[in-house]
Order: sequence, then structure tokens, then C-alpha cells
Amino acid sequence: MKLRFHPRDDLLVRVPGFVPRVGQPDQYVGRRFDAEKHGHPASPTAYEVDADSDAGRRLAKLCRRDNALWPADKATADFCGVTFVPVEFQDGVFVPKSAGAQAHSKVEPIKRALTEES
Repeated sequence: MKLRFHPRDDLLVRVPGFVPRVGQPDQYVGRRFDAEKHGHPASPTAYEVDADSDAGRRLAKLCRRDNALWPADKATADFCGVTFVPVEFQDGVFVPKSAGAQAHSKVEPIKRALTEES
């Protein structure tokens, strides 16, 4: 079975098992390196990994425990033991399709609290 993930908000999840060589940029799940922006914007395609691999189990654990990734499909969400929230790619990031799904993000309440204090 293949697990498919999208990056969540501005969180960077390193590809499990990837060790960069000198001068090589890091690789992150669902992101690509952009030399012009000196960053890692989200890629519109889902990151795929085999469910039986060490990397698959690691990413499933991060999805379940830390809420660090969006499951790209219902089968991945079921495997990870989380609720499937459909997301769409807008302006370089993945956002929930429905307004009610914003409650699933752990980052949103923090962002709201920071903007209210300013």
C-alpha cells in the first residue's frame, strides 16, 4: 500500500533516511527546493512512500502524533488513524477545503493568538 502526504502549513518534515551531501539542500516531504527564493515551497503533488517501509511508518507516526502532515487520501488517513480532511493547493500551500476543517490545524489557533496580541 502506498501512503500519500501533503505538507502542512509551514512545517518542514525531513524525508526519513535522507542524508544530504556537502552543499546539497535538505529534502522535505511534499516540498521542493527553490534556489531563487532560497526556500522549500510546497509541491502540488503528494509525496508517496510505501506503508511497509521504515519511512512510511515514521511519516504515519508524525501525522498521527504531531499533526505534521496532511494525509492526501482517505486510505492514508485511515492507516495513520486520523480524520481525513480534504485539502486543496492554493497560493503555494495546502489548505482545508471546508471552513469547519480549520479546527483540525494545531497551528491556526497559535497564529490567531499572535495576530490578536499585535
